[in-house]
Amino acid sequence: MNCVTYARVSTEQQADRDLSIPAQLNAMRDYARQHGWAVVGEFIEPGVSARTTDRPSLQRMLALVRNHDAKIGVVLVHKIDRLARNVADHATIRALLKQLGIRLASVVENVDDSVSGQLVENIMASIAQFYSANLGEEVKKGLRQKVLKGGWPHLPPTGYVPVRNEDGHGSHVEVHPRLGPLISRAFERYATGQYSLRGLSEGLAKDGLIAKTGTPIVQSQMLRILTNPFYSGRLRWKGLNLEGTHRPLVTSEVFAKVQAIVGKRYRHVGVKGTVPGFPLRAVAICASCRGRMTAERHDRWGYYRCSRQSYKKERCVARFCNAAKAHSDLLSLCSTLQLTRVHATAIRNAARERLTVQAVGFGKRLEGLRVRDAELRRSETELTEAFAGGTRVSSADYASRVGELRAQRAAVANAISGAQANPSEVLKQVDRILDLATSIRDIYESLSDRKRPELLRLVFKTIVLGPDGIMGFSLTPAFEALTPRESKHGNPVASAKALLTTTLAA
Repeated sequence: MNCVTYARVSTEQQADRDLSIPAQLNAMRDYARQHGWAVVGEFIEPGVSARTTDRPSLQRMLALVRNHDAKIGVVLVHKIDRLARNVADHATIRALLKQLGIRLASVVENVDDSVSGQLVENIMASIAQFYSANLGEEVKKGLRQKVLKGGWPHLPPTGYVPVRNEDGHGSHVEVHPRLGPLISRAFERYATGQYSLRGLSEGLAKDGLIAKTGTPIVQSQMLRILTNPFYSGRLRWKGLNLEGTHRPLVTSEVFAKVQAIVGKRYRHVGVKGTVPGFPLRAVAICASCRGRMTAERHDRWGYYRCSRQSYKKERCVARFCNAAKAHSDLLSLCSTLQLTRVHATAIRNAARERLTVQAVGFGKRLEGLRVRDAELRRSETELTEAFAGGTRVSSADYASRVGELRAQRAAVANAISGAQANPSEVLKQVDRILDLATSIRDIYESLSDRKRPELLRLVFKTIVLGPDGIMGFSLTPAFEALTPRESKHGNPVASAKALLTTTLAA
């Protein structure tokens, strides 16, 4: 009878030892020889976890056993946990082998198709899963204990290096002899309030603090350095905030001063999305090179500048744009986009017409989507149980059908999410906005900092910023009819429906 063997170790250190893999192979070869099996393939997985079945050698072995021409009769492992470390994966592989009429054998455990053999196999698979889960928990506990003792369980930030302990067990953090003093210098300079992030990065680059690309550290990375409490001797890790055993590169007083300056200049630190107070950031483009505009805030003033000046200076030589001037121009521009009574009425009527259609059968449609989702879940469960039970469902067919079911479930989930907004509530929101608005400026000023950029993207196709403020703009098709010149001749109902479609889609 033809036999294939499978050997695995979890870590590279185990794989490098001369015992684990060779010991498994020798034991399996002897076991096969004693039972009269011909070993026609040996599959080795060095340094790979068995928590998933996504292992190259395992997949190659399963592909071979599916090949009926190979006439494989036995899959031999040293121990059950070499094959899988969770019950679900073990059951799936076992079901596949049973479907193909192939026996699973273990050198250490008594695995056969008898009742006692199946009991031993299931127990060993459960023990393997428990061991794997428990090992993960122990690793997490070890990391937490290291932090509680003042150590750092990961690679340290720029300015520090990990050093192995003298006893050979574990490591500790020490100051990098060259980069450490440069990081200290970064905090000291920024604490004076006389440096911007860009100026700080460029100055430190001349001293030797550069990115791996050989260029000055980008401003976002410099900001992360300046706000990292690790440099002041503190450890923040998964809810913990403790004193570390490593040597600080900056005093707590200097660190606090830097945080105060950062808090004034970059109020958006730690908040994803647009920068509060700078609605034109990533919306407007540069008048000189058409690059996207970014924003910065200093003690008393803010400004917009072209983002290309951070990484492609030769492509843009434009001067900064004062943020106050740009915002004044923006308000004046929005005031000219009048939302006349005719437009408001047309939008309200179009909204009522569109949402009335949507409201018909709203509850029934939502319930139908939920029923469909339950059906798809049930089909996936039944397919999985059938495959694990050893029915005539190939692994490839199972994966394909499960993929299709999950894709359908994702589509249904998106439809349910889109149907959660009750049309009647949307109509009330449209009425509230129109009651407030006589111009785009009215809507703009009623929105929060986070919503204003969304409105600008909805209204404006482009906004061009130069050193003296807004130098040009163009509107999206839905809003072109709102300009004074166009509104006299345009069709207000048609433009209102286009505006409504864009607004509801947004």
